[in-house]
Amino acid sequence: MGQVIANVVRALMERKVNTQLAPRIFAPDNLMRAWRKVKANGGGPGVDGESLRAFASNLANHLDELRQALQSGKYRPQPVRRVWVPKPSGGARPLGILTIRDRIVQRAMYDVLAPLYETKFLECSFGFREGRSLHDAVKAILNWRDQGRRWVVDGDIKDCFERLDHRLMLKAMERDVADRRLLQLVERWLKAQVFNDPESRDPAAGTFQGGVISPLLANIYLHAFDEAMASAGQALVRYADDWLILCSKKAEAQAALHQAAQVLEKLRLAVNPYKTRVVHFDQGFRFLGVFFVRNEHFYLSSTSTSSILRPREEGKR
Repeated sequence: MGQVIANVVRALMERKVNTQLAPRIFAPDNLMRAWRKVKANGGGPGVDGESLRAFASNLANHLDELRQALQSGKYRPQPVRRVWVPKPSGGARPLGILTIRDRIVQRAMYDVLAPLYETKFLECSFGFREGRSLHDAVKAILNWRDQGRRWVVDGDIKDCFERLDHRLMLKAMERDVADRRLLQLVERWLKAQVFNDPESRDPAAGTFQGGVISPLLANIYLHAFDEAMASAGQALVRYADDWLILCSKKAEAQAALHQAAQVLEKLRLAVNPYKTRVVHFDQGFRFLGVFFVRNEHFYLSSTSTSSILRPREEGKR
């Protein structure tokens, strides 16, 4: 009975905190911090043509106008200009160029929401999280390997950022964010048009890569995947939409892949059949620019003509 009461009190306290998120995000000092980070990151103007220099020329007034628009609910995100960036593995990745004002608001929201979600995200998630890196993901993989989990599901989610379902995204956020103004902002970012190709995207799915809020939204969305795999006792290592499940036997890895596909299907996502496989450490596999084979791993360094293997010291086994 005492634990039930404690859980209720904790839930009420969390809801009280979460109803106070908007005032923190819209606060002048938070918007100023966000502006400084946007300025430090650089970059060109969005579809409105406003540059960093132009915004800075009347900074106090521009930030105050932005704050008032946010507080009144009149703020509307602008369309996004899409550019295509070549992938090292071939093909191209779409990136969205946001306006300066949208970048500031996204940064301001990220700086308040990210710490909240850090208390919820699981240890198996490494990508785009403060204080966590590729090296931490590599350590986790080696730890599972050294415990005898040498069969690996090397997984990839097909067009993950482009397929995130808006309804499921907002439903996931509603559990933690009580202020409708923030949810409406996220929904408007999700539904923003592509300025230079307005008919190119599904209005009910996808988020633009390039905005600071997008990786956080992806982690919020895929948190359900992490929870499902962890509840099933799977040794998951996920970095954004790339993931591994490490198993002791081949049959266990095949079953884990089937389970992962079922969980992703419930999230309106799909395993990429061309980039997903069951593999053994003796065969070797590449994950996020790191090549694992037997008891060694190598960081892949790109050169103008080829990729070279740079060995990582692990000691002899």
